[in-house]
Amino acid sequence: MRKACCVFALCGGLLASGAAGRATAQIAPRLTGEAVIARLMTAQQDLAARAASLHDDSLDAASKQLGSMADALRKSLGDKASQPADLMDDSRHVAVMRADAAVQRTRTYLDTAKDCPGSDAKAMASGLAANIDRLAKASGSSKATPVVSGVESMDHRPVFALHPGNTPIALALIGTDLADPQCPDPQVSAIDEKGKLLNVQPVVTGALPTRIELKLPDGAGSESGVFVLRVVAKHKAFLRGCTAQPEALTALQVAPSLRVAVSYNLQAVCNGAHVPVGSGNLPDIVAYGTTSTQQVAAGGCADPSRYAIGAKVVFGDGTSSSVGPIEQSAVADITMGLPAGLTMSWSPSTRTVVVRSTANVCKGVY
Repeated sequence: MRKACCVFALCGGLLASGAAGRATAQIAPRLTGEAVIARLMTAQQDLAARAASLHDDSLDAASKQLGSMADALRKSLGDKASQPADLMDDSRHVAVMRADAAVQRTRTYLDTAKDCPGSDAKAMASGLAANIDRLAKASGSSKATPVVSGVESMDHRPVFALHPGNTPIALALIGTDLADPQCPDPQVSAIDEKGKLLNVQPVVTGALPTRIELKLPDGAGSESGVFVLRVVAKHKAFLRGCTAQPEALTALQVAPSLRVAVSYNLQAVCNGAHVPVGSGNLPDIVAYGTTSTQQVAAGGCADPSRYAIGAKVVFGDGTSSSVGPIEQSAVADITMGLPAGLTMSWSPSTRTVVVRSTANVCKGVY
């Protein structure tokens, strides 16, 4: 009898332990208007700080628009703000989902854009601002209105802007109510800022309620500007079949073509004094993964003990950054890192300055 009691106690203890373990598991709370308004205000403050540090007018405008969205949502929800969004009427429900999408897009931008240089940084900021603007001004609502909260590459990198080109691009739209498995695939079209269909049109390759995968067969073209994707989904309603829902829009910025100018200043150390050897501009870097070189004529002094080299990088949007000078023994190569994933090398043996461009370092630009 005692053995049976011990077994029962042990089993009871294990059950209690399992129950305690289950009790510590956390379930995400249901989305409410209050929660989204709080997130909007935090996102506004964080984006305003980033706009001030970068002196970017488009980010400043986007920050103010987030604040306006919070005010409008607070006013429209009234005493329903604490209610789960799923229980709200159609217009309030969609307003909460669009505001939450703006928050998600902003938070992703803030996490992604830190290391982006020059025109890529500008393109990302413009892409975010254009997207928030469309979410803020969107109209039409039903319970199944599609909402796009983000765009990403097929390997799940967030995308805010595209590099121009004619090679195929595969993207995925992330959001809610983007497709209904009981209805045909949603229609996705590419339009310009004025709503005109572009020559390059996407092809839907897969669709789920939370994800649409598509391909742009000819890339994003050669001109910079806003690239808008319009989603029209159908939803099956009782006794009504599949009916079209209000459109959802998401915007991407096509970045200017890459152009980075690099100049250098080389000096030799002769008897403790720095003597100019050469300076100049290398051929512009106009593509990722390329190399730019320049020969340096003999000069300075016959037997230098050391060399020192500095560089200046100027991006396509006019912003610039200087690095160095870095000094090294006259018989050793000098290699230094530059912004945007560039490196500069000086080889005394070949008297060559080389600038190499790595792959794209800006994660938010495809």
